Parts: sequence; C-alpha cells; structure tokens
Amino acid sequence: YLEHQDGTPFYWMGDTWWMGLTTRLDWPAGFHALASDRVDKGFSVIQIVAGLYPDMDPFDDRGANEGGFPWSEDFGSINPKYFDMADLKMAALVDAGLVPCIVGCWGYFLDFAGEDVIRRHWEYLIARYAAYPVLWCLAGEATMPFYLNEDAKRGKGKQDYADRIRAGWTSLTRHVKSYDPFDRPITIHPTQNGHEMVDQPELLDLDMLQTGHDSFLSLAPTVKQIREAVEREPRLPVINSEACYEGICGTSGPDVQRFLYWSCALIGTCGHTYGANGIWQLNSRAQPYGPSPHGASWGDTPWEEACQLPGSRQVGLGAKLLRRYRWWEFSPHPEWLERHSTEEDPFAPFAAGIPSEVRVFFFPFMGGFGWGEFTIRELEPGVRYRAFYFDPITGEEFDQGTAQADPEGCWISGKVWKFQDWVLVLEKS
Repeated sequence: YLEHQDGTPFYWMGDTWWMGLTTRLDWPAGFHALASDRVDKGFSVIQIVAGLYPDMDPFDDRGANEGGFPWSEDFGSINPKYFDMADLKMAALVDAGLVPCIVGCWGYFLDFAGEDVIRRHWEYLIARYAAYPVLWCLAGEATMPFYLNEDAKRGKGKQDYADRIRAGWTSLTRHVKSYDPFDRPITIHPTQNGHEMVDQPELLDLDMLQTGHDSFLSLAPTVKQIREAVEREPRLPVINSEACYEGICGTSGPDVQRFLYWSCALIGTCGHTYGANGIWQLNSRAQPYGPSPHGASWGDTPWEEACQLPGSRQVGLGAKLLRRYRWWEFSPHPEWLERHSTEEDPFAPFAAGIPSEVRVFFFPFMGGFGWGEFTIRELEPGVRYRAFYFDPITGEEFDQGTAQADPEGCWISGKVWKFQDWVLVLEKS
C-alpha cells in the first residue's frame, strides 16, 4: 500500500481525467465543480495527463488549453503559458484534497518527440510540481504505438517497437527518480501490466494495471490479472488504474463498476481507479471530443452528465466503508467461505479482512448469490462480531445481530430481502 510521509496509510480512490487540463473542462467553474463532486464521493486521486494526450495526433486542437499547446510544434521549446494555466488547475486539485497522479505523456510521444524532448518535459514537470503532494506516472499505455502506425503493430515490427520503447522508458524512469528532490512515488500506466512496461520493474513504486473495456466480458480476466499481480514477487502495491469506463459504448454500468471495485479491493489492491466515458476525454456540451484517429468516437456524453453516473457514487461508498477499518492489513481469506471466487469460478463471493477483528464479504448478484443466507466459516472461538449488511448501491447498513462460531466454527447470516449485490461485514464487538 501507499502511505503519507508521516506513515499514515493512503487509500487510493482514483478518477480518470486524462484530458482535464484542456478547455473542454471549463475553468474555473467546471473544474471546481467536478473536483468538489469527486471529493464528496470519497475520491482521493486524479489521474491527469500533462499536455501530451492519448487518442489524438500531436498538436490536435483538442489538446490545447487556455495558454495553447505545451510545446512548440517542432518540439523545440516548451510553452510556459500552457503550464501557467495548468498550475492553477493542479493547485485547485491539491487545495481540494485530491492527489494529482501526473501522467507525463502518452507512450507514443517517445516516438514522436524523442527521448531527449521527453526528458526535458519531465524535468520541467518536476520543477513545477514536485513540491506538491503528487505521484509521477511516466507515460500512459507506455509501449503502445500510435493508433495509425501499422508497421509497429504486427509481426517483428511490433516486438522491435516494444523493445525499443521499453528501453527508453526504463532510462527515463531512472532519470526521473534521480532528478526529483522530493522522491515522489513513480509508476507507469500500461497496455496491460505496469511491470511489463520497463526493463527494471524494481524502479517502480506502484504497479498500475489496465484490465479491459469489454464490460461483462472483462470481469473474469480482471480477477485473474489482479490476482496474479498482487501475488507477484517482488511485491509492489497494485492498482487497477484503467478498468471498464462507466458508460463506454453504452456499456459497463454500475453493476460492472461495483464488481470491479469490490473484487479488486478484496483480492488485495491498494485502492481502485474509476473512470467514466465523457470524463476521461472531457466532453463538454459545447465541445464534444469527437472521433479518435481511427475515425470513430467513444461517445459524446458531456462530463456534466457523466459525473452523475451512479457507479462513481457506489465505488466511493465502498471506499468510505473500507476506510473505517485498517484496510492496509486486510488479506484475502477464501477459507472463510464454502465457495469463494477462483479462476474457474470468478463470480463467486470474495472475502478479506483481519482475523479476530474484521471480515468483509462481497456477494455478487451476477454470480447467483442474491438469495442469502450465507454461511461464514472458521470463526475464532470466543470472538463476538457485530454483523451487518451493507448495501453497496445506497450505502445503507442493516444490523444482523451478533455473529459467533457454532461448534463447527460457522455462523449463518440472515436472509437478504431483495435480489442484488450485497456486502456483509463482521466487526469485532
């Protein structure tokens, strides 16, 4: 897990504003309104790109802010006016209590601009923002070639490109670590696994994952990928930094968001990152983002509507619940359930907690567990728990009395009264 400088554990509840520094998120009213909404819902991190964006050509007009582009069009010089406006927005996030996870650029800019330019870009970001409580993300989708670069997407060209770019990001990661006097945590956003984006994963402080945007089809692979990452040695804190965006292509609604949050949290991540289609690209009513380089759009939902999608509130409720406990000491406990999620049975329930102190269970309706009752196993003799159902949709709590072990070490919960996802919590009396 991550922690503050004084040793206090830091719970990562992230939101995805890749293009949050552009003019499609109006300043100051819109920016402050979106930040306030996220603080109210329990978010703590904003993933935001520092000017060199995904999903567009370099110097596409959609990548400008009120001060223009971050670089001259030949990458010959930095434009301070761009960063004068970015300063105001970074400060607004910090003042709101949100940690900027600053993504230096999208990965293919290493190819467009060259390693020397990206090194200068990072030195400039460190000079302007390292004194803030920030995290550094070296690049987004670090080894992915530009969308229209067909030579780098197939055959030997694909491997050659990935090897060359990965070596470049490894060198730049070393440089950022040595250049930053504040020693801010460093990570890198992947096409799949962050530790695969550099040749020396030990340089990273946080292992970011991207687990797919195929709605229900992404859920079982997500469970497998997250489990492999948290069990990988040497251990790193793990975050699912890009899961299915809510509303993307008309899919991935709040039920998908709840499953992604609770499965990742109880498998052992150090938090979670949510995303909403319409917010990552910051569609506004006046300026929808429009088509990607391949010619199609991911959707034109304005951010003002996307920020009210129900999944953002529901994952925030989950984060608020876990923060009530020593979540950083949680570990998975499949033995606490007769049937627990596995690779072969990914939609079965999840269990985690601290023995003799707190147990948290997620029962997903899509796995057929909306019927209740639930048998909890291996309760400690003599330990009395207060039991309650937590509604992950509304945040309401429903007392279930005292849970104690029977002669077989089991306890059976009361029946649920409506068919949906449920979270069951046992906390020591």
